[in-house]
Amino acid sequence: MSLRDRILDADDIGRELVDVPQWGVEVEVRTMSAGKRSRMLQTCALPDGSVDLDRLYPMLIVATVFDPESGERVFTEADMEALQEKSAASIEFVAQKAMEMSGMTAKAVDEEGKDN
Repeated sequence: MSLRDRILDADDIGRELVDVPQWGVEVEVRTMSAGKRSRMLQTCALPDGSVDLDRLYPMLIVATVFDPESGERVFTEADMEALQEKSAASIEFVAQKAMEMSGMTAKAVDEEGKDN
């Protein structure tokens, strides 16, 4: 198998069990693909080059939080408004873990939202 094929066949989606004390549950947080991350950041980019965090955080939760038992996604896009009503601490906690796992540091988010 060629190096290219080995890389493309590699299961490089990270998975981490995360205890969310505010929710009293453990969830599986998964990394996003590069394409999914780019599309999400483009969707959340504001005209001034900043990022719409009101939109980004719920989108991150929807995209990265899975049921560790079933492997199914926990939330859908229909849940984004309801997620905005959850505690800021719990959403921040899970969103930060998702961003860390998906290579979305604050600097990366700022750079992705700017026009090149």
